[in-house]
Amino acid sequence: MNFRLPAFALLTVMLVLPHAYGQMSGASYLESINRAPTTLTLNSSPSVANLETPLTLSAVVSYPSSGQTTGNVTFTVENGNTVVATSTAPVNLTGVATWSSSLPSGTFTIFAVYSGDSNLLGSSSPSISQTVLGPADFSFAVEPFSVAQGQSAATPVTVTAINGFHGTITFSCASPSAEMDCGQSPAVLAVPAPASPATTSVPAGSVALSVTTFATTVEKAGLLGAFLLSFLSLTRHKRLALVGAIMLALLLTGCGTGTRYVQQDGTQKGTYSVTVTGTSGTLSHTQTVLVTVR
Repeated sequence: MNFRLPAFALLTVMLVLPHAYGQMSGASYLESINRAPTTLTLNSSPSVANLETPLTLSAVVSYPSSGQTTGNVTFTVENGNTVVATSTAPVNLTGVATWSSSLPSGTFTIFAVYSGDSNLLGSSSPSISQTVLGPADFSFAVEPFSVAQGQSAATPVTVTAINGFHGTITFSCASPSAEMDCGQSPAVLAVPAPASPATTSVPAGSVALSVTTFATTVEKAGLLGAFLLSFLSLTRHKRLALVGAIMLALLLTGCGTGTRYVQQDGTQKGTYSVTVTGTSGTLSHTQTVLVTVR
C-alpha cells in the first residue's frame, strides 16, 4: 500500500530516555516534506476537427513517484491574444483530466495548467495548435480568354475543395448571345475525399469551358427564282398584278438577269460575359468569365 505524507506533517516521536523512574518521554515536532514535481502533457483528438466533429482535450499529470493524484486542470484556448474559451476539469486518480469542447472554425493555441495538490507541485503543459475546419464547400476559377470569329476555343475551370469537401459538381453555362454557344466537358466532376484533412483547401480537378462562335456568311440567290416562289402561291388576280410589277422593275433597272446576295450575320467581334455555374446539393457558385471574339 502506497502512503504519502502531506507537505507538512506533524510527527510524534517516542524517545526512550534514561529516567529515574524508568518511564518513556514523548516529543512532537513539525517536519516539512517537499512536494513532488510534475509534468503536464496536453493532447487533442482529432488534431484537425470540423464543426460536426466533437473535439476532446486530455491533460495527463506525470510525476516520479507512484500514488493517487488529485487537483484540477484548467484548459485555455486562445486565438492570438484573445481567449476564446476556458474550462476547469478535475484530475482523476490516474492523473488524467478531459474536456470536450465546442470551438468555432479557425486555428487556435491551447495550453493547460495543473493546480497541484498537497503532495504534488503544479505544472503547465506546452501549447499545442488546434485547427477547426468550417463547413465543407468548393470554389472554382476560370480566366478570361479569346476566340477567333467563326472558331471554337476552350479554357480550364479549376476546382478547389474546401474543408474536406467531396462529392459531385454539375456545371452549366449561359451565353449572352444567340450567336455564341458554350458548354463544359465533362459536365459533371467527381471530387474525391482529401487524403489529409489538415489542409483547408486542396486542388480537386478541372473541367473545360468551350465557346463556339459563328462567322458572317453571304449566300447568292437568283432574283427570278425568288419571285417565282411567291408567284405560284398567289391568286390569278394577284399574279397579274405581280407580273406587272416585275415588268416595270425590269424596265426601270435593266437588270432582269441580275442576282442578289443574302448575308447572315455571325458573332460580332467584341467582349462577351459568359456565366458558369457549379452546383453540388445545396451548394451553388456562379462566376462570370470574359470572352473576347477577335
